[in-house]
Amino acid sequence: MARPAPSISSEELAAMLRDQILSGQLKPGARIPSDRWLRETHGVSRGLVRLAKAVLRSEGLVVTRQGKTSRVRPLHDKSPIDLTGVVKIEVRMPTAPERARLGAVLPDGFDEGVPVWVVWKLGAVKPELLPGDRWMLPGRAHA
Repeated sequence: MARPAPSISSEELAAMLRDQILSGQLKPGARIPSDRWLRETHGVSRGLVRLAKAVLRSEGLVVTRQGKTSRVRPLHDKSPIDLTGVVKIEVRMPTAPERARLGAVLPDGFDEGVPVWVVWKLGAVKPELLPGDRWMLPGRAHA
């Protein structure tokens, strides 16, 4: 017997979860509904649920640890980037080796979906990499 077509696509499921995260219905650190609950509630496959969560991970909204529940990415206090002697600042996604290096020095790791600030300072041979979810460019607030 053929399996019925899913009632929604992975993009639609990701959009529903994204809306709950961005609206504050799912708060930072909150558990994402289980794969089983999402499958049963929306009549979708395990693979479709995993695709939807992968999209949210790549967007930096969800953190997934092996053997643990997926959670909304927690918020971090942000430190200002010291602009003394800065020549150039870029923002990009880190390479796999850069992600591993940052993950080794940060107490709670460095997850997929988080960009890095690439800060070139005068006279530096290599840039400084700063996690995008923990650093910011200082500036005046607009009223």
